Amino acid sequence: MASSRKRSQDEVKEAERKKRKEDAVRQPQGGHYGLYNQGATCYLNSVLQVLFMTPEIHDRLDPKSQITDEELRNLFEELKKATCGTEKITEILGIENVHEQRDAVECLELILHEVSPQASEVFEGQLAYTTKCSEGHNINEETNPFWTLPLSLKDTHDDTTYSVENGFERIFQLKSFSGDNMVYCNECEKKTDATCGCEMVTYPQILILLLKRFDFDYSTMSYFKTNRCVDVPRTLQRKYELYGMVNHMGGLRGGHYTATILSNEDKTWYEFNDDHVSQVGEQPWTSNSSTAYLLMYRASGEKSGEMDTKKEDGEMTRENTWKSSSNIKRKIIITAIVCGCALILIVPIVWFMKK
Repeated sequence: MASSRKRSQDEVKEAERKKRKEDAVRQPQGGHYGLYNQGATCYLNSVLQVLFMTPEIHDRLDPKSQITDEELRNLFEELKKATCGTEKITEILGIENVHEQRDAVECLELILHEVSPQASEVFEGQLAYTTKCSEGHNINEETNPFWTLPLSLKDTHDDTTYSVENGFERIFQLKSFSGDNMVYCNECEKKTDATCGCEMVTYPQILILLLKRFDFDYSTMSYFKTNRCVDVPRTLQRKYELYGMVNHMGGLRGGHYTATILSNEDKTWYEFNDDHVSQVGEQPWTSNSSTAYLLMYRASGEKSGEMDTKKEDGEMTRENTWKSSSNIKRKIIITAIVCGCALILIVPIVWFMKK
């Protein structure tokens, strides 16, 4: 009796699942289709929808070089026609337990690591860090690539709305080191006050900002999630325009991911909630959002060209500086060699004359 009742419930669930599939195929929202949840793969679905709605990478996927590129391209082609599954994607990414929720950011970076370099290059930028002592000597210089820029939500009071724009600008503010935090300078031969500056030397075509809702509290030695409201700007420093967001609802141990994305085709915002796609209002989320987690910004038209020019100019300047420095060093070495040779010739002559 119990087994027949269980079988009946399973049949009902299977019928409902088939109906959802049929409805999703017959009635796409604005021509967009969803992705089926395998159990707790909403994090993957949200990331894949954002990548699908980022046409900049589509032509860069190289099926001949990477199997991940091939499967992504196949998935994107299927998504143009119907709601589909992600079983092949989870297999090539090594996701074995589809009933365990994972972090969307880690999933995105896993995909970018597995695809061909020309595809992930769309999201890659570079930050240059320079540390100088109080006398102006360079203590350290380094350049680091990035796919995502993390913004800490703990920088200001938790009872206020967090400004994404201000948080982004704080990345490039000078940081000072003094007192117990002084830095050793080789040229000064002692510890000294110092400053560290950050500059974006390579602007990514797609800029991804991570709002660090999941963080670690050292006072309690435990992880936590903050639902702090954030103010999300439509444009960022007049260089980038918002076109996508990955949202997280729920707590530290569980929850649900969705994606809110602007369609390039009809300039309409859509909510992607696994296999359900719906149109959303024009600006329902730009202020006081407690769920925004990942923000996707696209370099805007002319600004993108300007940034590329600045990047090239910067590279030319650094190259010319390096060449100039190399030429100076070369001249010094040649002069030293000439002087040394002359000295070798002169010393015996002087000695002979004295004798």
